[in-house]
Amino acid sequence: MKKIVNKAMNQTIIVDYRECADVLKQELVNADIAILEKKLNIGDYVISPDTLVERKTTHDFCMSIIDGRLFSQAYRLARFAENPIIILEGESFTKNVPVNIGISQIKGALISLAQTFRIPVLRTMNQKDSAWHLKQLASQRKRIGMNKGPHYGYTPKKLQTKKEYVLRMLPGIGPKKAKQLLDEFGSITNIVNASPEDLKKVSGLGQKTIDEIFHVIREEYTEYSIY
Repeated sequence: MKKIVNKAMNQTIIVDYRECADVLKQELVNADIAILEKKLNIGDYVISPDTLVERKTTHDFCMSIIDGRLFSQAYRLARFAENPIIILEGESFTKNVPVNIGISQIKGALISLAQTFRIPVLRTMNQKDSAWHLKQLASQRKRIGMNKGPHYGYTPKKLQTKKEYVLRMLPGIGPKKAKQLLDEFGSITNIVNASPEDLKKVSGLGQKTIDEIFHVIREEYTEYSIY
């Protein structure tokens, strides 16, 4: 555990020790914010008591769509953080991004983060700009104090709608597939206990999506604690 401090610091941001962002960290220190480096199992920055920030460059964002990491990461952020935020760093998606991904895939991923996972995405230009956003987040969180503030999340009323809403938190599952899963298996318990072969009975549910679902529902809870 390493703490980077400067005089007169009255705020601390916890940073994952593997985070490669020297310019960003120095900007925070220059802004009188202490940096406490430690291992984080989820996200890259913790602003106490409840804000968890995942920082991605535009290139890493695209690669995480291609290799399937993005939505499993989003699930963990949404599941285990009270106030999850993604910082998406880079001037545009037209530079330094993989050639085998289209702009429609990128836009679709951003829409899924906003609508399915309810995670806000903050766009920044570079590490210096990302540091500015983190400083503002920390300052605002300090003004709020220990209160979590208002939460206007959607709460479905009907039991069937609640079941569909729970299933839509799984990677690759939208409203249509949630209904198909319930029609096929009858309950969330049966879906969770179904084998990969059973899940293949649902039309349009591919092997990659099935693997991602199993990764989410079968992994141990303790692995995804923040620290």
